[in-house]
Amino acid sequence: MDEVTYVVELLKQNWANAISSVSGIAAVHQVTPTIVDVRNLTKNKAVKYDLSNKVAGESSSDLIVVFEDNQDVQYPTIAYDVRNETYSVTLHIRCIDDDRGNGVANFGRDRLRALYQLVRYIVENKRRGATVTLNSDSARFNLLELGGRSESNDRNKRIFGYKVSVTLKRYAIAIP
Repeated sequence: MDEVTYVVELLKQNWANAISSVSGIAAVHQVTPTIVDVRNLTKNKAVKYDLSNKVAGESSSDLIVVFEDNQDVQYPTIAYDVRNETYSVTLHIRCIDDDRGNGVANFGRDRLRALYQLVRYIVENKRRGATVTLNSDSARFNLLELGGRSESNDRNKRIFGYKVSVTLKRYAIAIP
């Protein structure tokens, strides 16, 4: 399992638990977004995505797109018999301020905040590592770190967004 798939599945598999565990999120914002790998070529799944329409099989039109920024490999011993791997992943969290708010002021802004809090909860809760299994394939990282967050809004289209960085680390991988 690659690193982006790991993050996508980590979020999907832990989202329901995060909704029930994070306090202070209004019931209207306790939704599961569409979480996709940016490399997905399925129609309306990351290549082009219409935030105004909920995708069949998803619970909301909100979107989290996951992609890998870089990888770093270090060899911490003189013998080069083990390696440490560090992966930087970016999550683009997007939502639209539309009629779902029923005239509520700042619906999109509040929805974005709720989605970010849920992502933060999952990453911080699994910071000491988590094994994720998809079908018969599984992967484990030793450390997950939530990094910086920046705004990524489009006021003309009423789209609110954050770019959030997450660092994944594996330590002491034996090299044959």
